[in-house]
Amino acid sequence: MKAAFWIIGGVAGLAALVFLVGLLLPATRTGQVDRLVEATPAQLKAVILDKASQPKWRPDLAKVEVKSTTNWTEITQRGEVITFELTAQTEEVLQMRFNSSYGYHGQWQGRFVATLSGGTHIFVTEQATTPSPIGRIISRLFFDPKAFANAYLDALVRETTRRSPRDPS
Repeated sequence: MKAAFWIIGGVAGLAALVFLVGLLLPATRTGQVDRLVEATPAQLKAVILDKASQPKWRPDLAKVEVKSTTNWTEITQRGEVITFELTAQTEEVLQMRFNSSYGYHGQWQGRFVATLSGGTHIFVTEQATTPSPIGRIISRLFFDPKAFANAYLDALVRETTRRSPRDPS
């Protein structure tokens, strides 16, 4: 009987410690990456805003359901459902909010600066907030926002290059 009490007490103490660690972790994490791309800002934005085609060039996506020009849902290969809302669209900026079925939400921003060579310096910032203390621990174990933003940019550049007309000279 005493052993069971100690085991239950130890498990409860460990659970409390994990919860406390989660509470101490910041709820919001940010990943920022940038890249020089041999494409115009308009070409990059056209690929990003062609939401229906994204499962063809983003290996992490299984499906995209477009609801309107400003609202859509992405379903990942893991079954996660992420709803998006385009909140700003200018010559230099695309900005969106998102909400995940995995318990986090945030915003994504792409800033496009045309270069003198006819390319673009793209700056991507993804900010994700995980309200749950346990979710914060899990996100740190399994998700790196900077690595995700880099993988997204890699795929975006490949698709933009594939779609861009080749210079015949």
